[in-house]
Amino acid sequence: MKSGAILVSELVTRRQGLFDVASELYTILCKGEKMHSDLTEEEYFDIMEDLSIEFYQTGSPRPSDLETKITKRY
Repeated sequence: MKSGAILVSELVTRRQGLFDVASELYTILCKGEKMHSDLTEEEYFDIMEDLSIEFYQTGSPRPSDLETKITKRY
């Protein structure tokens, strides 16, 4: 019986963890200027991939110029 309670507890904890990740919004700044805001995790990763390709093709924006801010969505 105890092991069943532990499994349920772990499942609830994992689901809460997934909910926490899903409730975050991302903002991308370049040299302190807002480029993109209120992005979901998927949108954030897509844009970061695009920016990395752009960097290798043009040399800009430099990774050191980029900053990510993560905020919780309530």
